[in-house]
Amino acid sequence: MKRLILYFPIALLLVFVSCSKEAELKKSVWISDEDYPDLPAYTEWGYNTFGAYFDMVPFISNSYYSAPAKMINTGGKTSFILKGSNDSHSYYYYNNNSYNMSLAFDFYGFDPKVYTDLIYLNDLTVDLTGATVKVRVITDSSEKDLDILNGSIFFKRAQNLLVDKKLVEVILSGTFEFQALINNEPVSVSEGRFDIGIGKDNFFKY
Repeated sequence: MKRLILYFPIALLLVFVSCSKEAELKKSVWISDEDYPDLPAYTEWGYNTFGAYFDMVPFISNSYYSAPAKMINTGGKTSFILKGSNDSHSYYYYNNNSYNMSLAFDFYGFDPKVYTDLIYLNDLTVDLTGATVKVRVITDSSEKDLDILNGSIFFKRAQNLLVDKKLVEVILSGTFEFQALINNEPVSVSEGRFDIGIGKDNFFKY
């Protein structure tokens, strides 16, 4: 009995440490790009950040969102959704001039059953003008399909992340850029980059 009493606190501590490590993975880590300080630097560590210039205005991950990205498989498509703010200062504090915005990449025919299937995306470039791809912009007041003129999204690296030998998420890192028409007005998205962890909390299939 004494051994059980001694071992229980140790086992509880190990569980707590493991859970703490997994909780840390959900946080965002912002490291500014040296050349484009309004955007996060390109990384491959699961820092849960993204950024791009949307018509020359920074569109970046927002610390107010616990899930800056989601992967949703439903209705015959898989959507990679980046949710943030269209303002350079909104990562650090609330700004009345910023507004919430999501950029959604819809991939038709890509059918991951579980988040671990996302490893298939490693080193994959998707032409955004293709027939099986759609790009949407979602704000608090509207949702618009973009008429893509040119551009691509590059999943440079998809890697499994293990904590204490347990698989907890897939890290997706890559870049994107495109030109498009919104309501017949041309816009450009440039210098896009993402470093996102996708696991059981932000992967959905229904």
